[in-house]
Amino acid sequence: MDRSRSAHRSSMFISIIAVAVLSLLVAACGRKKEEVHPQVEGQGGKKYGGAYRMNILRGSPKGLDPVLINSKHADDIASQVFDRLIDLNDTLGLVPELARSLPKINANGTVFTFDLRTDVYFQDDSCFPGGKGRKMTAEDVRYSLTRCCDPRTQSVAYSFFKGKVKGATEYYDAIFDSTKNGRGKTLADIPGLRALNDSTFEIELTEPYAPFLYYLVNSLGDVIPHEGVAMYRENFFRHPVGTGPFSFVSWTPDQELVLKRNPKYWGKDQQGNRLPFLDEIHFKFIQDDKIQLNEFLSGHLDESFGIPTEHYTEVVDSLQKPKGSYAKYQLQSAPAMLTWFFDFNNQKAPFNNASVRKAFNYAIDREKIVRFALQNAPYAPAIHGLVPPVFPNYPTNDVKGYGYDPDQAKRLLAQAGFPDGKGFPTVTLHIYTDPRLGQVAQAVQAMLREVLNVNIEIQRLETPQLLDQAESGKLLFWGTRWYGDYPDPETYLILLNGELVPSDDAQPSYPNSSRYNNPEFVANFKKGVATIDHLAQMKHYADAENIAMADAPIMPLFYERHYRLLQPYVRDCPLDAMARYDLKYTWLDNAKR
Repeated sequence: MDRSRSAHRSSMFISIIAVAVLSLLVAACGRKKEEVHPQVEGQGGKKYGGAYRMNILRGSPKGLDPVLINSKHADDIASQVFDRLIDLNDTLGLVPELARSLPKINANGTVFTFDLRTDVYFQDDSCFPGGKGRKMTAEDVRYSLTRCCDPRTQSVAYSFFKGKVKGATEYYDAIFDSTKNGRGKTLADIPGLRALNDSTFEIELTEPYAPFLYYLVNSLGDVIPHEGVAMYRENFFRHPVGTGPFSFVSWTPDQELVLKRNPKYWGKDQQGNRLPFLDEIHFKFIQDDKIQLNEFLSGHLDESFGIPTEHYTEVVDSLQKPKGSYAKYQLQSAPAMLTWFFDFNNQKAPFNNASVRKAFNYAIDREKIVRFALQNAPYAPAIHGLVPPVFPNYPTNDVKGYGYDPDQAKRLLAQAGFPDGKGFPTVTLHIYTDPRLGQVAQAVQAMLREVLNVNIEIQRLETPQLLDQAESGKLLFWGTRWYGDYPDPETYLILLNGELVPSDDAQPSYPNSSRYNNPEFVANFKKGVATIDHLAQMKHYADAENIAMADAPIMPLFYERHYRLLQPYVRDCPLDAMARYDLKYTWLDNAKR
C-alpha cells in the first residue's frame, strides 16, 4: 500500500473493488491454464517436478552480478544460481557448501584454509566450449573474490575486504588510481586470496576479524566463471552463470525472471535425493502487496510473503495463527533480523547538525506507528537503536534509543537555530515503492509537521535508483530497511562504520550510506570485531551502538516480524529470522493441491 488509507468507508470499498478488478485483469492477461504434471517419487516420500512461483514486492533487482548485489531481493535470486564456500542452515548456523567442511583457522585467527569439493561443475552455458560447464577449482574462487576488490567492476562489496584481507586495499587503490588518473600500474593479484592448488583455497586477514566468515555467506561470496564475464561483459549482471542448483533462463524486466533445474548440481539431501526437486522457479515482480495476496488466493502464486496491513487482522489471530478462510493455508511467522529506518545524510545541511537529527527522532511516536499505521504486525517499535532484538546475548535493553518526547524535540530544533520550525528548509523524504514504507512515510511526515512545524515532501523512486542515489550522497533523507546479511550484530553496526566513508566524494559510500563518522564509535566497533570471547564482543558492540545513537545518525522506526503464507502443497520451505530462500530443498506435493 503506497497510498494512505481513506477515512471513509465508501472510498475504502471502492478501493478494494478496484484492486480486485485490477488483480483479475493482471491474472487473466496472457496466462495459460496451469497444468499439473505427474511427479517422480524420490526417497523419503519427497517428489520431483513442478514450478515454484513467488513474488518479490520490491521489484526487479538492478542486477545479478555478485559484486553489484546490495539488496536482499537480488540475493534471494542469486542464491539459487550461485554457490558459496560456506552457507547458513535453517537455524542460521554455518555449514560448508563448496567447501567440504568449515575452514581450518590458524592460531591467531587470521588465515582461513578451505578444502574444496572436487565434484562441482558450472552450469551448462554458451560461454563454455560446446556449451558444457567445466569443473570449478580454487582459481575460480580466487577470481570471484578478487573481482569484489576491483573498482572497474563497480563493486559494492569492496568495503567488506578493505583493510581486512591482506593486500585488498593496495589492489583496489592501485587500479582506482590508474583508471582515474592514468598513472601508476595495477597489481596482478591480492596476496591474501590464494589458490594453493585446484582444491585448496586460503584467505589471509591483516588482523583478526571475528565476523569475517559470515561475510562469505552473502552474494559477495558467490563463485563465478571468468568465461561468463568474458562473454557477457557488461551484460553479465543480466545473464548470471554459477554452480548453484538452478540455472538462468530468462528475465523480462519488471515482469518475471525464470530459473530452471540444474541437472548437474552436486548436492544431495539427507535421504540421498539429488537436489533440487523443483523443475523451475518463477520470480514475479508485482509491487503491490494487495495484488500479490490476490494472486496467491487465486492459486497463481505458491507463496505470499508479508501481509497487507489492512488485511492483517483478517488473516492472523492473536496467537499468530491463520484464521477464517485463511486457515487452509500454511502461515509462517518469525521475529525478523530486519530493522526499518530513515537515513540522514550526516555530511549535508540540515542533517549535518546532530541537534536536528535528534529532534527528528524525538518527534516520532514509534508506538503509534506500530499500533495504528501497521496494525501491530511488526515485532516491536525500534526504541533501542538499529540492531534488532534477535541476537542471542546482545544486550538490546542496554542500548538507549529514542522514545516519543515532543518537548525535547522542539528544544533541540530551536537549539539548532530553527525555533518552531522557522527557517527550516523543505526536505524531501525519498522512499521506494514498498507499500508499508509508504504508509510509515506518511505517518512520519504528519508527526514532523505536527511536532516540529517542518515540511516534508515525499518522493518515490524505484529501488535501484534510490540505492544508487543514496550511496552516491545525492539524497538528504530517505527510507529504507536492512536485512541482516548474517547472524551477527556487526551486520548492522557496520552501516555506521566511519572508516568505510570514502575520502573522495565521487565514490559511493556503501554500506555506510549515511556517511556517519565518529572515531569513538569506530574504536568500540573495532574492539568488538577483534574479540573472540562472545559475551565480551557483545558488550563492545552495545557500547558502540550507544555512542552512535547519542549522535542520531539515523531514525530507527520498527523491528519487523516476518509472515509468509504458503499453499497447502508446499513442502520444506522454512522461514527463519533472515527470511532466506534455499529452494533446492523445496518440493511440491501435488496430492495436496
